Formats: sequence, C-alpha cells, structure tokens
Amino acid sequence: MKVAVITDSGSDIYTQNVHLEGLFRVPFQVIDGDKVYLDGETITIDQTYRLIYDGKNLTTSLPPIGLVDELFENLKAQGYDMIFAVVIASALSSTLSALAASAQRNELMFDFVDCHAIMINELHLAVSARKLFDKGFAVDEVKRRCNRSIMDSMTFVIPKDLKQLQKSGRITPMAAALGGFLNLKPLLKISVETGGKVDAYEKVRTMARAFEIMVQYFKDHNVDKNCLMTVAHVWDAQTGRQLMDILKENFPETEIIFTDLVSVIGCHTGLGAVGAQYIRRVELD
Repeated sequence: MKVAVITDSGSDIYTQNVHLEGLFRVPFQVIDGDKVYLDGETITIDQTYRLIYDGKNLTTSLPPIGLVDELFENLKAQGYDMIFAVVIASALSSTLSALAASAQRNELMFDFVDCHAIMINELHLAVSARKLFDKGFAVDEVKRRCNRSIMDSMTFVIPKDLKQLQKSGRITPMAAALGGFLNLKPLLKISVETGGKVDAYEKVRTMARAFEIMVQYFKDHNVDKNCLMTVAHVWDAQTGRQLMDILKENFPETEIIFTDLVSVIGCHTGLGAVGAQYIRRVELD
C-alpha cells in the first residue's frame, strides 16, 4: 500500500523548507477583505505580519477545497492508495474533516493522527510518520508511536496584549479592557489536555513570569535530549531570543528551533506574541 502523508502550513513546513518524497503540504488561506492569499505560497509569514502592522484585520481559513481535491486526484494518479493526515489540531480548524471528505470523493483510504498542536510539533509528527512508513511500519504502529509523543507535548503562546485577540473574536471586548487595565497577559496553552483548543493556562503581569512558568512546566515534564523544543515569535525576535537563551540554559541537551510563529496563530495573537513548545521525539527504530 502506497501512503501519502499530508500536512498543512500551520506546521511551518514552508518556512522550514522541508522536502521529503511522499510528504505533501497544503496552505491555509490568509484573508484581507476581498484579497485571499495562500499561506507560504503567495504570502510569507513576514508579509502577513507586515499587513497586521499596517492595521489590516486579517482572518485565516482552511486550505482551499479545490486545491486539496486537485492534489488528491494527482496523488491517486501517481498510485497512492491512502492519505495519512498530520494537520493542525482539529479543534482549531476543520482541515482534518475537509481532507477526509476529499479523500472519500477521490476513493482514497484515509487515516490520521490528531496532533493537538501546531508548528514544529506538528511538523515533527508529519516527518516522523513519513519516515516510519518508509521503513515499512503499518498504519496502526505509526499512529501508536505518534500518539505516544502527542501525549508528551505542550505548546504555550503569550500575546503581548489583548487587542488582536479581541479583534479576532477570541475574547470579549470587556475581557480585553479588563486585562489591559490590570496589565494582565494570558499564558495560553494548546495540548491534549485542552483537546487541541487554545485555552488559558495562567494570567501573568510580565513576560519574565510567563517564562518562569513555562520553564517549570517543561522541567516537571522531564524535557531532555529526547525531546524537541521550539521558540517562536511574531515580529519580536529580541524577546524570542531572551526566551531561547533561558531555555538553552535550563535544557542544554535539548535541540531548540527558533522561528516565526505561524500565521494561523499569529493573525489572532497579534504582533509581539512569543511562544514555546516541546514534544518527545517519535521513536523511529
């Protein structure tokens, strides 16, 4: 059986420039009024954040259905029998159900893991799934290994302020006004515990305190050399580097990737947001 692994631009695959035979990608849509861009293809993350800086109220949407159908038709013509999806958390987007529907229309078998994550955690799972299929592992074993890593992962995001969250409808105007008055920053989390949704972990007054809380969480969950960590930011490399240095000091044996926060999240958190995540690496042997 020939399996195609599919991920989306929420995995940061375009920025990381990952290319593997049998690993395919679909872009989210970034919408500016009547203008629609393909994330990673017709607009970069940096260009997206430039639009936010210019005052544009951007929204995001799942990959275009027509584009997905065209990809799956081509994959079937290439002899693929199954689509294995590793896409953004299903609680954040209907991408997973859209891919499943397209696979059905194209008479392709379909399976998936719900990564309950975004960004490099998602990408690591997609790349690992591809490598496991290449080694001859069955679908059930690939899912078992990926799910074991998913259970040992966490993503944190800290918006600089609540203005963009209010504009995107993620919080109420009253909550935004109260948070601004009290100078509170929500430390947001995405994980299995939240069902892949963005949820508040704690409210803090300073980035320094948020960093302390994240470091303690990672220590409590025994982050080590067998894990992969990521630091991401939205046009605030200085604060991102501060967090990177703190994580390097506390987790010297762990690989840490530094990147821009993906557009599908950054469009809602706004400029100045920073985040960190970890995942225990998928067993490949």
